[in-house]
Amino acid sequence: MRFLAFFALCICLSFSYDFSFCQKYYRDASVPVEQTRAVLIEHEKQKFFVAFFPTPPKNQQILKADPFIGLYILNLPIKDKPSYVLMPIDSKAQTLNMASISSKTIQKGIILQSQQGFLDYARFSGEVPRNGVISNICYQIYGLGTQKDQFIDHKYLSRFLEQDTPYYGDLGIRIYPTDSKNKTLKVQYVDPFFPNVPFLKDDEILSINQKPIKDYNEFEWFVSNLKKDSIAQVTIKRINKKKTETLTFDVVVQPRYGGFLLPDIFFDRIGIKLDNELKVISTDPAKYNLQQGLLKGDIILWINGERIFSYTKQNPKDVQARLREILTQAVSLGKLEVLISRDGFQFTINLINGIQNDYIKARYNPFGF
Repeated sequence: MRFLAFFALCICLSFSYDFSFCQKYYRDASVPVEQTRAVLIEHEKQKFFVAFFPTPPKNQQILKADPFIGLYILNLPIKDKPSYVLMPIDSKAQTLNMASISSKTIQKGIILQSQQGFLDYARFSGEVPRNGVISNICYQIYGLGTQKDQFIDHKYLSRFLEQDTPYYGDLGIRIYPTDSKNKTLKVQYVDPFFPNVPFLKDDEILSINQKPIKDYNEFEWFVSNLKKDSIAQVTIKRINKKKTETLTFDVVVQPRYGGFLLPDIFFDRIGIKLDNELKVISTDPAKYNLQQGLLKGDIILWINGERIFSYTKQNPKDVQARLREILTQAVSLGKLEVLISRDGFQFTINLINGIQNDYIKARYNPFGF
């Protein structure tokens, strides 16, 4: 099959990059799934049907799922199917004539940019249909299409395929996005449920394990690949009452529960899942002690006297951001009093009692000053 693909390449070159042969290869190396296609990729001598979906595909047997970035391995017949090998986007790749190839379209062009972050996808000069491929040799691909001109490239696909179970390390913080105007790496949100999280809003991250981190995407990649239960030495700069301090904390790395394509509301860490109206839809019995009596069906109304959202319908992402903001304030205040509604009654639960965090508890001032 590889010989046929090489022969097809020679014909393509002879006819000024006629990628129709590669389109036939794509049809043979993929199968229809939910109005798109799953693509057969060979990696480390194994073959996998891989597809990108923003939400989990229905009516499919999923062998591996990474809902954080929307990659899935599906249980589909592999026998006698040609497959693709992944190619890295190096400086040479960005000079080659390429094509975005799907079962219905061929779009010639070039790779404009490699993938910068988990959702900061690689970019092509033309449209890339979902689960279309970027290729210049029929059996080699540089990425898998997501939408518009974007695709997931080799580095992130390989990470997914090589992990037994998709995992992302976490330090209990979310960082402000960085750009040409904002180059400092500062903490935007802090997860109060993260074990002994020492950080505060606007702490500036200087280094992790003595490695300076240059921007948001590098931070996400570096932290996501830290091993669970390893010790990360994080050095920060903190301005406290006009006094600037440089502090170093040893943080035990934990798995990440939300973010990227998933809701990121921190409550998942204590086994609480919420819907878009902050109603508890499930609880994890194994984390009962952290939940302080929260039950399925409870609706969270206020935290520390702060209303989370108005009674008019709001964008779920805005609600999530507001919830993260209030929970970050709770870290600074040292208290986490949650007003809930249950069966027509309203009462307060103090979630701080279940949290093992000396930093947070030391900040609590019952007199409010």
